[in-house]
Amino acid sequence: MTIIPSDTVILANGDFPNHPIPLGLLRDAVRIVCCDGAAAKLQAFGLMPTRIVGDLDSLTEELRQKYADRIAPVSEQSTNDLAKAFRFCVKRNWRDMAILGATGGREDHTLGNLSLLADFQEKANVRLYTDTGVFTAVRKSTVFPSFPGQQVSLFSFTPGLRVYTEGLKYSLEDVPFTRWWQATLNESLSSEFRITFLGGPLLVFQTYDV
Repeated sequence: MTIIPSDTVILANGDFPNHPIPLGLLRDAVRIVCCDGAAAKLQAFGLMPTRIVGDLDSLTEELRQKYADRIAPVSEQSTNDLAKAFRFCVKRNWRDMAILGATGGREDHTLGNLSLLADFQEKANVRLYTDTGVFTAVRKSTVFPSFPGQQVSLFSFTPGLRVYTEGLKYSLEDVPFTRWWQATLNESLSSEFRITFLGGPLLVFQTYDV
């Protein structure tokens, strides 16, 4: 699959990436916005944050002083640091984003971050990369570049959403989604596959080919 570089990388404070694809996105980014304590992980990797956004509860005093001119504190607690970083980017019209480090650690954090993609997609072009693949939220029927044998999973945030697919090993024909597991562990048959639905949003996961 073709990975398109993003101008802005948001680095969350989950597991730091190890796979060459998210690491390449990190190295090639025009700017890196860190969620709070992720700045320490980025510095250990040898890069510096463009901005650090969050409530700063996991940022060391040493880094607070070192990056004082790059910190954008947000004290409200109604959203998590990833949502705060996203809003920070949108306000600056940085609307092409890759999210890294948003999985791993506590499972409730992972689920929360994945569900945020549905809201983020309304305002920006955003994808979430892990060490095994990429999550994309879509709100309309979409054709996805792929490759034969690529593992694909679909997750609906809308109970009863009806989905059709073309180009997947296990086709979906007007299947109503009532549980997240119902369209997982599928497989692409060619260089692309199509997902057709009305409503949404729909979360799509695709594995890497390397």
